[in-house]
Amino acid sequence: MAERLAEHGGIGPGFHLLRHALSVVILAHHCRVAVLGGTSPAQVALEGTAAGAATAIGHSKVLGGFLQPGVFALVGMFFALSGFLIAGSALRSGKVGPFLANRCFRIVPALTVEVTLSALVLGPFFTTLPLRQYFSDPMLLQYFGNIVGHVALELPGVFQHNPWPSVVNVNLWTLPPEFWCYLIMLALMVGGVLATPVRFTLAVAGLAVVALGLGLYDPVRFTVRHDNTHFTTWYIVLMFFFGVAMYLNARRVPVSVPLFLACGAGYYVLMLADLLGAVSGILLTYCMVYIGMQSFAWFDRWVKKDLSYGIYLYGFPLTQAVVALLLPQLGDLPKGVSFAVIFPLVLVLTGSFASLSWDYIEKPALRLRHLWVRKPRHQAAIA
Repeated sequence: MAERLAEHGGIGPGFHLLRHALSVVILAHHCRVAVLGGTSPAQVALEGTAAGAATAIGHSKVLGGFLQPGVFALVGMFFALSGFLIAGSALRSGKVGPFLANRCFRIVPALTVEVTLSALVLGPFFTTLPLRQYFSDPMLLQYFGNIVGHVALELPGVFQHNPWPSVVNVNLWTLPPEFWCYLIMLALMVGGVLATPVRFTLAVAGLAVVALGLGLYDPVRFTVRHDNTHFTTWYIVLMFFFGVAMYLNARRVPVSVPLFLACGAGYYVLMLADLLGAVSGILLTYCMVYIGMQSFAWFDRWVKKDLSYGIYLYGFPLTQAVVALLLPQLGDLPKGVSFAVIFPLVLVLTGSFASLSWDYIEKPALRLRHLWVRKPRHQAAIA
């Protein structure tokens, strides 16, 4: 794997396609639920209601048990991918200041704009409340807490009559675990652990063994599957550090088709059976990195911008907006037909917003990194 990275300037050539593919699949999955209806897994995680959990489990049956490992893999692969890329960026910068600058300028400006647009433009347009009541509701101010990782999924009176009611941006549920990953990475850099791959790998292996043991001891309480649609919060943080460990051990990891197929099959079987979650996560991480080591020149020529973060930010609010406007007009059409009509429109709108976000917010913000970050030998991957 280290040889493949060196051939491409320290950057896995396939990660550009992989993160876009994951973003679009998640967008399609959320759009399908937004049209058919159901309780947000993130909402269940935040609220912990029995009724919500029952609804989420009922929704997962629509997916079919055989598709569930693929649904679990989406966010898990994103966190493992992020860990892999951020490990490379952290080692290239080598200092705490540049690391914090990279993360801050990559995450906060675009997130601030999206939260503000949702609260002050989308919310007033779709709320069922009088505008004076909307702007005086404490829920509006709480929504801005998303910028610092204090997650709020609802705005006053917004999307209340959608099939997936009230939720404005379900994707923001991943912000707290993401910030935890950065905080732990910062501590590891300060402690010098990140610079010693053996120590770091042993630490991650130890955590994996503990997770494995707890899962075997009490599989109900310590399952890696929060409900039937996504990993638990602590486990996606662990997936992040599986990605970091994979990067630090790149010299020892072969890029092998048979190994990729074996890991993919092993992950699928273990996750379908809900067994040995820590092992399945390591197998999934290898599959993610293997794809990242492949070259997809055709995609790189076609998509030159990094639209993945913009898709993550704007995909769900735009989905809910389109559903609110268009679904009533489709009348009694079958839900599958409604999805086939709505999703292409959502995809085009989301891609357009993501492109504007990259051109006018994300890319200009990243240029400010030179105030803290010295130019590395190889251009760091934008994670």
